[in-house]
Amino acid sequence: MGRFFALLLLPLLLFGGTVKHFKWKDGESFLTFLERKKLPLRVYYNLDKEDQKLTEDIPYTAKCQMVVDNQNFIHQILIPVNDELQLQIYLTPKRRYETKVIPIVSEEYTETLYVPIQSIPYNDILKMTGSKNLASIFVKMFKGKVDFRKGLKKGDPIIMVYTQKYRLGKPFSMPEVHGAMVEINGKRVRVYRHSDGRFYDEKGGQYEKFLFKLPMRNPRITSRFTKSRYHPVLHRYRAHLGVDFGARPGTPILSTGEGRVSFVGYSTGYGKTIKIRHNNGLTSLYAHQKAFKKGIHTGMKVKQSEMIGYVGNTGLSSGPHLHFGMYRGSSAIDPLSVMKKKTEGFTGKERRVFNEIRDKMDKKFKKALQEKRIRKPYFDFHETYYVESESFKPKPF
Repeated sequence: MGRFFALLLLPLLLFGGTVKHFKWKDGESFLTFLERKKLPLRVYYNLDKEDQKLTEDIPYTAKCQMVVDNQNFIHQILIPVNDELQLQIYLTPKRRYETKVIPIVSEEYTETLYVPIQSIPYNDILKMTGSKNLASIFVKMFKGKVDFRKGLKKGDPIIMVYTQKYRLGKPFSMPEVHGAMVEINGKRVRVYRHSDGRFYDEKGGQYEKFLFKLPMRNPRITSRFTKSRYHPVLHRYRAHLGVDFGARPGTPILSTGEGRVSFVGYSTGYGKTIKIRHNNGLTSLYAHQKAFKKGIHTGMKVKQSEMIGYVGNTGLSSGPHLHFGMYRGSSAIDPLSVMKKKTEGFTGKERRVFNEIRDKMDKKFKKALQEKRIRKPYFDFHETYYVESESFKPKPF
């Protein structure tokens, strides 16, 4: 049964608070935001190092909420950092502003979409779902494998199986596509997402043509990517939106792929940082550097595995290492999910796992072809919940 969650707002709303919605400004830092809203900067400086760094990963697409009273005085602000965690700035009973990292309460549905071709796949999916994200993902999945300009006939089927999160009754974050199929020239072409997050054809051949390499030789991973985890000792939620590689100071850092440098400079959390925008639309980040390669500058082109800087300990860092990030738009993704595999195809246990995923998805495709209908999520708005301020657990109104 669908549920709609109000986010920590009930006490204020009962006393006349107003919720204002706004989008995070592209390029605005958390400190600049605080200054613009005339909030004390200690809201930032009282955070620990990891949470301070988290403020640098606020997506420019973040849809935020602010609660004000009838005198326009701010009582609370909610700023999503990813689809699982958000920053909560709130006014305490002692009239002091504090900040916490708290979970985003949402619901998710796995849906099967059936679309008969009318024009081109992108337009048809967009018209049917209203989701530009879903339409774009479908086109990218088949890019280089299927020419949608040739062979498509009116009525040919498109099928997508995906999971979508919903927040405040609306789609929230990027949908995760588990599999897709299109019929073209009488042939059905299928794509499957494996447990490693990559897309493969029915034989286990990897679909992505633009693949990245690790940003240093003989890497040693010290911390992996996670959107949200509850720290059992600190009793708080933490995120790590990248992969850390431990290395000695001065170890060369390599570009993970061909692209163009979009940023070279210093940030409070990440220290000396380089960002590279790649040809497939992703952006890689290399943080805490000791120094940059001489001559590197914004706008220059770099090749895959080209040396760009040196491992260091700048910014909010507890020791020499490379923090390696990967972003789709302004949203962080797991960098290891887009790295080139050492070997092509599957063997042994991994082959059996893939075959199970493929066979399960084929059954969903078959069912969709038989039923020829779209499954839509249902929301029961009679069940309404909020998040308790102390435990951060959902409670009914």
